[in-house]
Amino acid sequence: MTTQLLKYTNRLRHADQLIRLEATGTPRLFAQKLGISESYLYGILDEMKDMGLPLTYSKTRLTYVYTKPVRLHIEIGVEIIAI
Repeated sequence: MTTQLLKYTNRLRHADQLIRLEATGTPRLFAQKLGISESYLYGILDEMKDMGLPLTYSKTRLTYVYTKPVRLHIEIGVEIIAI
């Protein structure tokens, strides 16, 4: 497994957690919390929306939120199959 893939999935999980807690803050703060640039954050958010996650930014609460109850599930593994 590549380090890049693990970093990406960990960022997705962290982003999902912050969104569920409604603790992302502004896009700039959210990017800082994830350790990425704001432009990279927008790419991740677009990908999350493409996955079907009902995601939006609440201007009143100043945080990203899910508009419906959802859970992001990411699984990566290797299975050795006996032949």
